[in-house]
Amino acid sequence: MKSLFLSAVLLLSTLTYAQNKPIKAKLQRATVYLQGAHLFYNETINLNQGINDLVFENISPSMNVTSLQANSKEGTVMEVRQNIKYKEQPKPTKKYEIEIERVQDSLENFKFIETDLNNKLKVLANEKSLLTNNKLMRGELFNDSLLLLQNSLIFLKAKLNEIHEQETKVEIQKSKNLKVVTKLNERLQLLYDLQSNNGEINIEETQPIYQVIVTVYAETTLQTQVNFNYLIVNASWVPMYDLQATTLTNNFQLKYFANITQNSGLDWKNANLTLSTSNPNEANFKPELTPWYLSFLEYRQKQSINYLSNALAPVQATRKSLMVDADDVKSESLSQIEEKPLTDYITVSQNLIRTEYEIKLNYNIASDGRAHKVLINQRAVPMILAFAAVPKLCTDAFLQAKIVGWEDLNIIPGSARLYFDGTYVGEMYLNANSNSDTLSVNLGRDKTIAITRKKIKEKFKVKFIDNEKVETRTIELMVRNTKNIPIEMELEDQIPIVQGTEEIKVKLLNSDDAELDELTGKLKWRVKLGVKDNKKITFTYEIRYPKNKPVMGL
Repeated sequence: MKSLFLSAVLLLSTLTYAQNKPIKAKLQRATVYLQGAHLFYNETINLNQGINDLVFENISPSMNVTSLQANSKEGTVMEVRQNIKYKEQPKPTKKYEIEIERVQDSLENFKFIETDLNNKLKVLANEKSLLTNNKLMRGELFNDSLLLLQNSLIFLKAKLNEIHEQETKVEIQKSKNLKVVTKLNERLQLLYDLQSNNGEINIEETQPIYQVIVTVYAETTLQTQVNFNYLIVNASWVPMYDLQATTLTNNFQLKYFANITQNSGLDWKNANLTLSTSNPNEANFKPELTPWYLSFLEYRQKQSINYLSNALAPVQATRKSLMVDADDVKSESLSQIEEKPLTDYITVSQNLIRTEYEIKLNYNIASDGRAHKVLINQRAVPMILAFAAVPKLCTDAFLQAKIVGWEDLNIIPGSARLYFDGTYVGEMYLNANSNSDTLSVNLGRDKTIAITRKKIKEKFKVKFIDNEKVETRTIELMVRNTKNIPIEMELEDQIPIVQGTEEIKVKLLNSDDAELDELTGKLKWRVKLGVKDNKKITFTYEIRYPKNKPVMGL
């Protein structure tokens, strides 16, 4: 029995809580998503035997509490939670009560003075009203006495001037009193603050302190690593690109940047960054199709209410926060940074749903909502330079760089700045979601290639066959290369396409070896021109339509 009692005492002594002082945790790593970020902390902690409450500060106020998690290498994490601590308010003091009473008495006296001055103004206003409304002053009692009227006006003028002078003096006194009362009120507020804050001035507004409390159980006294992380919403990164091309090489230099912004209330100081192309704030459940019903209009109107209620029924799903396991932060000597390209410190990894760029350099990202530009990748991309033109819309030639296999670059849609031979060309939107296997980048116009387009009037024919009108049109394209080097060019034109009727028929009679896209009516020629060479292309098409029906678009 005695041994059982001793065992119970030992167990209770083991499970006692060790409340530690707050630890200012250091942010080790931040994984930034397209919207949101994960913040990771790693601290070396001395644990007492039993249950330890570890209090960490330097925590973002915008923490997503449901995403908070923690682990320990040697101890057992029993609980992790957020806590908000407020600074204790100092006890009020009675030191300033006498001074406060004096100021309050002065303010009360000035209220009486203000009342007296307002009464004087009322008396003067009544006196002025009696004078101006008196029949004698208005000359109604002496229509035949001009002298008496003149004397009355002189008296009225003198009396009104006297009243106005007294009113001005009262208004001046009220203005002076107002200034004194304002200063007394400021003094009273200061005394109230001093009384509330125990005589201290310039007390900062009380700000809450955000904490993470990790409860860890340890079998023995030991030193271990405690990690915790959480998600914040108000952080993001946006891709930006620099595309640099030259006529000396067949490569594009692609620089991949990230504009990182965060407004989490916590400055990221000397932290490793990882950029992820995923977005944990998007719904991660697959939408479900509802039945697609067909019926006649009469029946559909009767069932419309039920149909809409079924079609718009909300999909119930539980959204899980995206959690990333904290890895050990790898340190690397930065003594050779100047001798190595920045991309040597970036590791690109992919899984089934996202691409991540781990930057093994430390960055300072202030919580100011401003964009912080970070280079995350750089590589040479093979390209083919060629000219293209659409003479129907513009007779200028456009130099284009065609990139094949761009889907292997692991990029997402974003704006790109273009440079050609060291000169800024413009800006474009790099659409990484395009289904095309070739990405065309416009580098600028070239005025040295002469292009003309004209309709050949001699070959324009109109004839009538039964109830149909038949028009035959011929277009001529002329391209001249005035350069001292051979070029390749892609020319585009079109024939009309018919929509919504079968009564209009369009037929391409002669294409001059063009590629025809029947869905769009687009014609495409690939032309090679030697030095000072020229090329003429013609195509002819026919349009048939009822002669008594005008055709829109001709």
